Amino acid sequence: MHMLPRLLLFCALLLPLFGGCVKSGPSALSPGYTDAVELKLKSRELADQMLATMPNDAIQGFVAMPTAFVDQNNTSQSSPMGRLMAESLFYEFNQRGFPTREYRLNGAISVQGGRDDIALAANQMVSTTGQKWAALVVGTYYVDKDATFINARLVRASDGLVMRTGQLVLVNTPIVERMAKADAPKPVRTAENAPSAKTYGPRPGSASLYTPASSISSGTLIIRQGR
Repeated sequence: MHMLPRLLLFCALLLPLFGGCVKSGPSALSPGYTDAVELKLKSRELADQMLATMPNDAIQGFVAMPTAFVDQNNTSQSSPMGRLMAESLFYEFNQRGFPTREYRLNGAISVQGGRDDIALAANQMVSTTGQKWAALVVGTYYVDKDATFINARLVRASDGLVMRTGQLVLVNTPIVERMAKADAPKPVRTAENAPSAKTYGPRPGSASLYTPASSISSGTLIIRQGR
């Protein structure tokens, strides 16, 4: 009878050790989740810097078109980090009452390789020549050993005038390091590996939900999303 209390005490002492060996899943208290929330708040800070002076006549009447941020040392290359910054600024600008335009709509829903309802094009030809309403949100990032530097600009598309700027410094947390890695080179597409696609456009005679770029004005500006 004296052995039972000792055995229970021994098990109670070993229980925390076994509990530490069990791998728990992600939670709101995990460091990875905390870093992700911090990254979201940094996007909010960037939008505040660029739009803090609203209302202002200098940017009234413009429509923002956020684009993927690019590597400062190679402006033809982006990353998940660069695309996330653009997606975040769509939200942040809209929440502040600054109109934004989703320019990647190709006017059709494409079904490719088991992926349904794809309506956004990775590389879209968007006409901005002579369009006084268009304001591009562009940016660069530079990854150093301990930190990542981000610079953003709100640019008048008609003449390249920089109307607003913003700047961030991110600590290179694991999530920042992963997302800032450059995209892998695109595979060479051949006739053998090209996916079959079906495109469903507007019905004949129905009203179009988009305006083709060619009908807006002459001249085009290639907006690349780094995919």
